Amino acid sequence: MLSFFEKTRGGLIVSSQAGGTEPLNTPEILSALAESALHGGACGIRMAQVENLRFFREAHPLTPLIGLTKPEPIPADAINLVYITPTYETAASIAPFCDVVAMDATSRHRPYDEQLSDIVQKMKTQFPNTLLMADIATLADALTAEKLGFDMIGTTLSGYTAETKATSPSGPDFELLSALIKQVRIPVILEGRVWTPGEVAQAMQLGAHAVVVGSAVTRPHEITKRFVGALKA
Repeated sequence: MLSFFEKTRGGLIVSSQAGGTEPLNTPEILSALAESALHGGACGIRMAQVENLRFFREAHPLTPLIGLTKPEPIPADAINLVYITPTYETAASIAPFCDVVAMDATSRHRPYDEQLSDIVQKMKTQFPNTLLMADIATLADALTAEKLGFDMIGTTLSGYTAETKATSPSGPDFELLSALIKQVRIPVILEGRVWTPGEVAQAMQLGAHAVVVGSAVTRPHEITKRFVGALKA
């Protein structure tokens, strides 16, 4: 069998997520959105919450799947919080249903005073066949994550922390991606504010292992907002 990295190299991973009372927020609908993305050529899926991951995995046991947990709704002060798979308990809860567990790997304080190094060590011991993805905001986060034993890096949180909110670009953080490609040895995935095919191509040219696209594909209300915004402009 091909490994996760072999299946996703140079490909598009689609994030199929919804939250709270959004109309699409059921396992059946999110799984259908993900399956539609696969029909369009996506090489893998990123999805949140145990019930959604379990439902999708049962139907697609061989599809590369990145899993995470999030609170619903996202807290108003999320910019200061670790909320993507924040604890060992949350990571362990989804590990049986995905190939990769994605977790916040920023330097922010974690719930219950857990240390990221301890979570990584326990995950590697209890789930040795599950890969770990570090969702980071800065180069320093990535370098630390690599030392801790993460298997891949995602630029997911660039612009979504207090440290990076004011300086991140409105689109994908290609500057961070370039720095990561040069300075870390593990695969780097571009994620965050990717809206166009041209941005995906640029990420590949810079050396990204893969690209995650979410709202531009699977969140109709966000897509609609962009069109409505153009009318108002």
